[in-house]
Order: sequence, then C-alpha cells, then structure tokens
Amino acid sequence: MDVNTVAAVAAVLLLASTARGAAASKTIPSFAGPYVIYIKRLLPCSDNDTVWRQYYGNMRFSHYNPGKPHDAQIVTGTFTVPVDVDDTFWIGAKVDKRANNQWKKNYFVFNNFPVGFCSTMRANIPEPFAKVFGSKSMTGRCSVRKGSYTVDHEPIHWNLPNFPTLPYGNYFVKIKGEQRGAGNASLPKLFELCGECETVPKP
Repeated sequence: MDVNTVAAVAAVLLLASTARGAAASKTIPSFAGPYVIYIKRLLPCSDNDTVWRQYYGNMRFSHYNPGKPHDAQIVTGTFTVPVDVDDTFWIGAKVDKRANNQWKKNYFVFNNFPVGFCSTMRANIPEPFAKVFGSKSMTGRCSVRKGSYTVDHEPIHWNLPNFPTLPYGNYFVKIKGEQRGAGNASLPKLFELCGECETVPKP
C-alpha cells in the first residue's frame, strides 16, 4: 500500500475524525450513524499534478452495491511508497462535502493529527493495514518500507473501530503528509493526494 492506498486509507481516516462529536453523543442525528464507507476514486490534486499517475494512478475500487451492502470493496492495482514512512511524518487534510450540487469547501480542516502518520493508520484502519503490509506490521514500531505494492482483487472493509458512527454523504479529501521538521529543506515531502469517498447508512 503506497501513497495511493495509504492515501486512500488516509482519506477514510480523515472522514472518521469528523465523527468525533456524533460518536460521543448518546443521540445519533439523522445525518450520521452506523455506516458503510467506500472509496470512489483517486484524483490528481491539480491540473499539473503528474506524480499521482506514477504512484497510484492505476488503483481501482469496486462500486458500492446497495443490494449487497455487507460485501467488502474490491481493490486492485499497484502503488508506490516513495519513501520509508513512520511516525516522524505528520498528516493533515482538507475535506469538502457535497451539498446542493456543489462542493462546500473546507467543511472539515485537519491541520495535524496528534499521532504520527503510521500509527494513526494502523490504529484506525487495522484490516486494510494488515492485509497490505502483513500481520507482523501490526505490532512493534510502526513503519512502512518504500517500494511498490500490488493488491489483486483484494476484498477490504474500511472499518474504523474507533469511530462507530460517521456523517453520511459524499466527500472530496485532499491529504498532505510531510516529515516533521518541514523547515529543513533536506527533508522530503511525503505526498499530496486527493480522492472521493462516500458514507451511507449501514443496514
């Protein structure tokens, strides 16, 4: 799982964080609740963004089937993790929400998650993390080695165990990850990734 799946996963995780208030409430509002979440597509973040095709441009995600809402999403493709990733990287995001046939900009803004990138992913999306990086990746120091990773029709549930409820709707997520100490020009930028995902009520 690379910047692509990592990012796609990250996108899911970022949406999860929007549900903190709903999850903590005893009364679940009609716009949020138990959910099924799936990735719709990954996109370039700008017209001149050419890196996305190199790293995750061929990732494919199966469509949500309302007739089989409990089926896992099928993920296929090859992605590249350009650098070794651990908790020395921070992650932030801007999330737009679809409403009235347009995107409501900066519906949620996450400047910096309090925990490092790798541990944040591992704790909040354990199933896809373990499937992509192996069961051994779930214990010990959290790190992901750079390189290419392939998933071939892999069934994945984007379960977020720490967030039992989420707001429903379509989201456009822009994720940015960077190594801590950004003032040092020698430290590499990890990634900038954009994608769309959706949450629907769980039957």
